[in-house]
Amino acid sequence: MFSRLSPLLLLPLLVSASAEFRLLHRVFHPSLPAAPYAHRATIQISGSGPRATASLVPSETYAEDLRGLAYTAEGLKDALYQVALEHSGDAEQTHWATSSVLACHIPASTSDSVTIHLDQTGTPFSLDYFVAPVPHNGACPKRGRKASAGSSPAEFRPNVNTTVALRSPTFPPLPALRMPPPVTAEGKPVEAPREKSFLEKYWMYIAIALIALTLAPAPLKKREAVLEAVNNAHVECRVRNTSRRRALHARESIEVSVLLWRVPSGLFWAAIAAVSLGPA
Repeated sequence: MFSRLSPLLLLPLLVSASAEFRLLHRVFHPSLPAAPYAHRATIQISGSGPRATASLVPSETYAEDLRGLAYTAEGLKDALYQVALEHSGDAEQTHWATSSVLACHIPASTSDSVTIHLDQTGTPFSLDYFVAPVPHNGACPKRGRKASAGSSPAEFRPNVNTTVALRSPTFPPLPALRMPPPVTAEGKPVEAPREKSFLEKYWMYIAIALIALTLAPAPLKKREAVLEAVNNAHVECRVRNTSRRRALHARESIEVSVLLWRVPSGLFWAAIAAVSLGPA
């Protein structure tokens, strides 16, 4: 698809060195009979490609024609001022590129602009026409009582501040396409080899390190530390056994004391006497 478009993208804008086109104008309203277009100006296009320039040469009757069109549209609601670009060799008006604005803006306009759009071969195919100033809502300007009564042709001054611009076609950048994946003879995508895990890559080095740690003799300081730890544990066990014996002896003494307190007082004193009078 894109290979077919590439010659079209590289095709330059072929505009003749001095191409001329006629710019026409008229007033249109449903209540008026269809009026023919009048010659407004001649547009001369020079150069080719993006460097092409255009100039506008008004016709000799431009001021009188515009004044008459303004008076024709006066008082008509939604009357349109139409501008058309005549195609060379084509007299059918429906084939011409046209653009229009509300005719009520023409008397108050101070400038207007004509934008001509060119195709790939440099031939005009569309037209944009704008006037200024125009309110944001596009409504016609309100006229006072004096202006509504009409004005003489000498008071109306047609606008001569017209600018012409050319617009060449532009194309968006083509998307960056990735390379297709390689395929086998059967047409299936080639699968990349599975990446080995960490153990699969370095199991040999890990095994050597474990064997070296197992067969290596323990350092002298490490042995002394182990012996000292064993002696400390033995001493701690002896201390714990001695503490347990002392606690057991104290418990037995307490039990004997409690038992003696529970014996009747007579027997208690008799036992005391027996102990006191016993053989020395």
